[in-house]
Amino acid sequence: MGAIAPVLVDELLSLLSQPHIAVLLGASLGVGLLLFSRASFRGVTAEDPARGIMFAAIGVVLRLALSALLLWAYRTVAPEGFTPFAVALAVGFLATYTIELVRFAGLHRYARPRSNTGVGGR
Repeated sequence: MGAIAPVLVDELLSLLSQPHIAVLLGASLGVGLLLFSRASFRGVTAEDPARGIMFAAIGVVLRLALSALLLWAYRTVAPEGFTPFAVALAVGFLATYTIELVRFAGLHRYARPRSNTGVGGR
C-alpha cells in the first residue's frame, strides 16, 4: 500500500502537466472565481450599503489572493502545464465576466434596425 501512493502522486503530477487538463482545470477555476465574485457582491443592499461594499471589497481582495495562490501552486506542482493553465484561468474568468457584463447592461436586447427593402437598403 505504501508503494502505491508515490505512483499515484507521480501520475497526478503527470496528468496536471498535460496541456488539455491544464486548460480544462484553468477555465473551470476561472469561471469559479467569477461565481465567487458574484457571491461577494450579493451583500450590497440599499438597507446597509456600507457593509455590502465592505464585503464586496473583501471578496475582491480574496479573489485576487486566491488567483495568485492558484497560479503559484500550479507553477510549483506542474511547471510544464503552467502556461496553458494560467491562460485558461484568465480567459475563463474574462469570458464569463464579459458575458455577465453584457447580460447586466442589457446589450443583448439591442439590435440593428433591419432594412425593409432587402440587401443594401435600396
